[in-house]
Amino acid sequence: MKAVFEAEPPEWLPDSSATSCMQCSASFKALSCGRHHCRFCGQIFCGRCSSARSLLPSKFRVREPQRVCDTCASALEPGQTLLALQVSHAFQTATHDVTDASCLRSWLNSPLGLSMEHEIYKATNTLRHFLKAGRLAPERTIPGAVLKNAKGLAILTVVKAGMGVTYKVGTGLLVARLQNNTWSAPSAIASCGMGWGLQFGGELTDFIIVLRNDSTVKAFGGRVHLSIGAGVSVAAGPVGRVAEADLRTGDGGVAACYTYSCSRGVFLGCSLEGNVVATRKAMNNAFYGDNCVTAKDILFGSVPQPNAASPLYDTLEELFR
Repeated sequence: MKAVFEAEPPEWLPDSSATSCMQCSASFKALSCGRHHCRFCGQIFCGRCSSARSLLPSKFRVREPQRVCDTCASALEPGQTLLALQVSHAFQTATHDVTDASCLRSWLNSPLGLSMEHEIYKATNTLRHFLKAGRLAPERTIPGAVLKNAKGLAILTVVKAGMGVTYKVGTGLLVARLQNNTWSAPSAIASCGMGWGLQFGGELTDFIIVLRNDSTVKAFGGRVHLSIGAGVSVAAGPVGRVAEADLRTGDGGVAACYTYSCSRGVFLGCSLEGNVVATRKAMNNAFYGDNCVTAKDILFGSVPQPNAASPLYDTLEELFR
């Protein structure tokens, strides 16, 4: 393992160096059998002989699992847990941790987060906005009785637009409260849906969905779940309000949730809403450096709290305090 951890990035062989796979000798063909370089040894293999993905030592300067050949995958496998603690995105120090007015990105959350670090920033920013609103107008904050018994939070930013029929899409993350009263590592989620009713306009909404019990966390922690409910939405200018009641069902179970939100835009209407929320498995895998990690592993304590989420945990502690 010492030789593996001290390995230097290789010089890749030119494509012309091999006309067949260096492991199984399968001949390369344009569509059915393409060339793939192993990121650890630099040699050329077919897709079947280089299907594994592993974290690489720190000298390679990559933080996500990379494509490697079967031989290198076997050599790297014993050190994957240690490499995850050294090089994965999850255990790096958070660099974007300013959510006040001095930072332009804090003014408006993007509905589409392209990395877990971005989702952590968005969630922290949303919680900060709710804390600020609660200090200025206590009636607009999340009731303490609701927070006290919460088993988890889903925090999303969603954009919705249309007339009569509306479409919406957004991303966010999910965290759960563990039995020792600490917070789990975050799991990335995405939402898309449609609405039908007397409505028109467009709005950007930050949602905090309070998960009341463990069964609700399991429902959100499944691969995909569906929510159906009625909503009344009013947004005019910088801040609006949304009230929703919904029932969610999926491969993780059935659950009801409390939803709190803050909207920006120009939108008015009442509608019947349908949403699909899914776990972003690829984003979780890339962030934690583990291709086998599941949302339930993350939410029920099998994955330690990542350093990259420290601003989120600080804000959660302030919200619940």
